[in-house]
Amino acid sequence: MKQKVKDFGVSILRRKAEELLKYNTEVPTSNLSEDEILKLIHEIEVHQIELELQNEELKLAKERALELASEKYAELYDFAPSGYFTLSREGDIVNLNFAASQLLGKERMGLKNSRFGFFVSDDTKPNFNQFLKNVFGTNKKEICQVILIPSNDSLLYAQLTGISIKDHNHCLVNVADITKLKEAENVIRDLSLIATHTDNQVMIADVNGAIEYVNEAFEKLTGFTLEEVKGKKPGSFLQGAETNPEHIVAMSKGMKKRTAFSQEILNYTRNGEIFWVSTSINPVFNARGELEKFIAIGQNITGRKEAETQREFERRDKEALINSTDDLIWSIKNDFSLIAANKAFLNLMKQKTGYFFRKGDHVLPADLFDPERRSFWLKQYEKALRGKRFLIDTEMQKNKSSEKNYMEINFNPIYVNKKVEGVACFARDITELKKNKEALLDYNKKLQTTQKISKLGYWEYNLETRKLFWSDEVYKIWEADKAKHNISPENFQATIHPLDKPGYDEYIKDANLGKKHLVIKYRIVLESGRIKWIHETGNLITNGKEELIHYEGTVQDITAQKEYENQILNVSERLRNLSAHLQTVQEEERINIAREIHDELGQQLTAIKLDASWLQNKSKNNEKEEKDRMDRLINNINATIKKVRKIATNLRPGILDDLGLEAAIEWQSVRFEEQTGISCILKTSTISDNYEKTVNTAVYRIFQEALTNVTRHANATKVLIKLSEKNSILVLEVLDNGKGFVEIEKNNLTSLGIAGMKERALMINGIFSIKKRKMGGTKVRLVIRL
Repeated sequence: MKQKVKDFGVSILRRKAEELLKYNTEVPTSNLSEDEILKLIHEIEVHQIELELQNEELKLAKERALELASEKYAELYDFAPSGYFTLSREGDIVNLNFAASQLLGKERMGLKNSRFGFFVSDDTKPNFNQFLKNVFGTNKKEICQVILIPSNDSLLYAQLTGISIKDHNHCLVNVADITKLKEAENVIRDLSLIATHTDNQVMIADVNGAIEYVNEAFEKLTGFTLEEVKGKKPGSFLQGAETNPEHIVAMSKGMKKRTAFSQEILNYTRNGEIFWVSTSINPVFNARGELEKFIAIGQNITGRKEAETQREFERRDKEALINSTDDLIWSIKNDFSLIAANKAFLNLMKQKTGYFFRKGDHVLPADLFDPERRSFWLKQYEKALRGKRFLIDTEMQKNKSSEKNYMEINFNPIYVNKKVEGVACFARDITELKKNKEALLDYNKKLQTTQKISKLGYWEYNLETRKLFWSDEVYKIWEADKAKHNISPENFQATIHPLDKPGYDEYIKDANLGKKHLVIKYRIVLESGRIKWIHETGNLITNGKEELIHYEGTVQDITAQKEYENQILNVSERLRNLSAHLQTVQEEERINIAREIHDELGQQLTAIKLDASWLQNKSKNNEKEEKDRMDRLINNINATIKKVRKIATNLRPGILDDLGLEAAIEWQSVRFEEQTGISCILKTSTISDNYEKTVNTAVYRIFQEALTNVTRHANATKVLIKLSEKNSILVLEVLDNGKGFVEIEKNNLTSLGIAGMKERALMINGIFSIKKRKMGGTKVRLVIRL
């Protein structure tokens, strides 16, 4: 192969040389000898062979790189946290990853080659069809929102992002679960109710950023009224010369992305005063995924910005800041000599000792401090020099005539190369804090009284020390002696009922993960053997740095409430069982009566008809009156036989027991259309003829009642019936084009018909629903897991 390439290259060079000679009559001259020329040609040939070898190596490396990239792509596709589908032009699932199969609630292999549209709700299926058409039509990224119905029949709001693949016969679709986003939209609507009562500035703008609404807090801060700013963009009157252009650009880019974002920006009031605001902007989308509005919530952070400016100043001039505070700041070496101190500390020491301390002085000279005080401070310093970091409260007087002050002192070891070389100390006056603490103790006494009256216990759990605190009412609920009971997380959890232990373990797991709000109901077993039901809530407490501190919450004895609920559930269960029994007895009685009417009364009437016909044939009297009477008699007998059959069929159609559910539904549909004149269309798929008798009866009776409601209330001209079974799930849908459920629910919401349909569905563990259709009419749906 290489030789052929070489020969081909040489022939090309020869042909080019001949063409050049054809147009160039000059004889070329060269200073090289024939041996040198041959040597040069040989070197060129060797170089050409080397280039060809390198080219082959590059081709092999490229092929290997493509293989590795393909393997990496397959791995990323399969194990991506987001759901990905590869769809054909018809919407068939060609491939999908594990996250996608989890979204639809089925095994991955079971979903391949099935229609993605099967999992899309009827209401949003047109959106999906248009989306698929756009993906292959524009070859650009397309986005739409649909409602998916996974195998567990739950509803899932999803955003589809799709783009066609190079062959244009397949497309890659990313499915994002936006159910919580939809819930957030509802929360935003609720928040609008309190917008006028918040101290934050609330602004609502249209899709172009033009203001539609501002609340009173906005008007109060800026001085602009709603009438003045409505229809304007905020930047046209709020921003000015000192506003950072980068912040303006960031705001514009954030709104173009149509995702929630936050931005801090400097604005101007009506009077020209500047203020800083932290604005959170959230886009609001409708059910079709179309942007409707922007909601902006602003918080005045002028004070914080000024504080940040102050902190910047503090960083530039630490010495000025340290000396400007009344707090005491100082540090010492391990030989108790002073390293540094601020003016507040030096002034206090001079007031107490009469000596002005300098760097290098011993901070506890024996001639300036009494032995007891000196011993106390030496003990604290030595503790810190051993690597302990701690805080103490102590009394301190500036002078003998002044009142006692309480100081809080922090001792922090100073490490140099992992060795403690000194101590840094910070002290602040906590006299007011002490007074507030005493007031808090008084408040706690009142709180305990309140807990006792309401029988509500309070608890705290320190996440660092793992110490548990109970209020007196908690001990009372647990019937434990506070003086003798050893309270600990282990002893507490030992009282939890064994059946409720797994649920409480999940509760503890959520707490360890830092969940902010916890709620649980569980049982406890007391030492006496009594069982109580407890309702517990917990709230996570953090510091300013979002570090976890402890949980606090309440416990309440709800035993009496639970017993009452159980009584209600027992009565409800007995009533439901009684209802099911009565319906079963009723169906059996209908079957017996229908059989008796059909077999006994029908046979008797048939025999009477035969006798009457025989008499008519044997009669020799040809008088017209007698003949007419005999004709009327036979006609009446025929009519009576038809009525008897109709009564028997209405009581229990024999086709339901003989041919099964599908045949009975079809027969009833035809009969309904004949009796009412309402067009009736039946669509069935994969229906078995051997369902349990209770299932056949319940589905048929619910179907009968649905058609009765259409006749009485809907004013419909068309009824569509869907009966299908897939994955052991039987679904019946009755859809009409009438005036809708909203009109009939005024008089029919509490009717026995709807209640009866719900009860029959519960008897066979089915899910019954009735709602108004968007395009008009009513939809009755029954889902049964077989």
